[in-house]
Amino acid sequence: MPSLGLPQDRDLPLFVYGSLKPGELAFSLLERHVTRDEDATVAGVIRLRDGLPLLDSSAAGRVHGSLLFFPPGKADEALQKVAEFEPRTQYRWNTTEATIADGRSISANVLAGEKLCRGVSGDPVPEWSAGHDPVFGEGLAEVRRLVLEAAPRGVQAQPDSPPFWRQFFRLQASYLLLWSVVERYTALRYGPALDPWPRVVRLDKDAAFQAALKTVGAGVDSVVDSRNPSVKIELRPDGAGGAKYYYAVRSNLSHRGKGTFRDARLVLKAVVELHDAMLELLAQHVSIPVDAALGEVRLRHLLPDGATERR
Repeated sequence: MPSLGLPQDRDLPLFVYGSLKPGELAFSLLERHVTRDEDATVAGVIRLRDGLPLLDSSAAGRVHGSLLFFPPGKADEALQKVAEFEPRTQYRWNTTEATIADGRSISANVLAGEKLCRGVSGDPVPEWSAGHDPVFGEGLAEVRRLVLEAAPRGVQAQPDSPPFWRQFFRLQASYLLLWSVVERYTALRYGPALDPWPRVVRLDKDAAFQAALKTVGAGVDSVVDSRNPSVKIELRPDGAGGAKYYYAVRSNLSHRGKGTFRDARLVLKAVVELHDAMLELLAQHVSIPVDAALGEVRLRHLLPDGATERR
């Protein structure tokens, strides 16, 4: 995908209102380049397209965000990271007037939304945060609800029967929904300009994700690629290989015939560990609402103690 390129006047500060804001999932991409940041507003509203916030500067309203300042003459590296992070199909460079707390108006670069009459949904909003994304809040809660309803005591040994398959397919549904959460997270953290598989690779190498897997007690395990049984994907003790392992479980569910009891335990292991790790990761950046009616937030108690059987 072609890059956005750089804005014309690279000496201007950058107004950010999405995942690149301080405190949001992708701010670490720019943090070392920023000399200071200021709360600010600009004219317009935020519209959403597939979870991405898009500035519509033609609408009446004020958008809340942050003004990022870079060292004089040294903004190119930071702006290049922004250009590689955001997709050209969704954004274009523009200039705007940002108002800071003391009332001063400052010219700034900003990414405005493209083709705002197409594919946007919901009411426009004045401010965006990943913590308000229903995929992270209600989506994760629904994963918990499905798992707790399907396997409140884990997966018990039972014959191949309609009740077993009902449990298995509900666990599969919860796992595929969980991967919608993972894909939204990787898009907002590593950049929606990246294709899905490169984002999985980035997650796999992310030290924070590996640490989250260790924190939630992810069990060492391996799976075989159903399309090429000579390829084995391992989840190692330090969390390395985790994202590829969980992705392989997902791919095997989608592309092969279903096993029985053994596969049901594998799906439960995957959904519990990945769900708990995503909660751990998200909590480092944003506050996710918790459905009190569901009780326990983590799902680790559904898995038996002890070493995981290798596959």
